Amino acid sequence: MTQAVAQILSEVERLSHAEQSELRHRICERVPMLDDLTDEDFAALAAASFRALDEEETAGA
Repeated sequence: MTQAVAQILSEVERLSHAEQSELRHRICERVPMLDDLTDEDFAALAAASFRALDEEETAGA
């Protein structure tokens, strides 16, 4: 992982859940999905999304 990516991830971790959710949506709007993602990549992304939704639901309950 490059230093730039590590710095961005560090900043993302400081965001609230709502801000992380907004960031996720904005990134998806701007970063094209390339053919370099594998089925395993998509499965990991889906699992992370479901975990984030569960956390949001738990925090809102």
